[in-house]
Amino acid sequence: MTYRIIPHPQIEDDLFEITDYVASYAGLAIGQAKVDEILARIDKLKDYPHIGTLRNGMSGVRVIPAGKQGVICFTVNEAAKTVSVIAITYAGADWQARVRERQ
Repeated sequence: MTYRIIPHPQIEDDLFEITDYVASYAGLAIGQAKVDEILARIDKLKDYPHIGTLRNGMSGVRVIPAGKQGVICFTVNEAAKTVSVIAITYAGADWQARVRERQ
């Protein structure tokens, strides 16, 4: 069964931040390629939503890597068949703090 992806309203900001960060040292094309890689990983959650590590004390939050330095944080609603992407971080950014702010 395919799940529907629901991005948090601030996900666009996360992706812009990643693009800007990578572009600052590797160029815009590489920054956009990193974001495309992350988006492809998120798209796979439609078919495989229960991957990743459940984080204790974080209300069902799962975490998966995206590429070499990205982290995707999300929850799964089994009844509604949805995956809610809460935060995307890159290069060691504090994903736990970002998730807490958004929940």
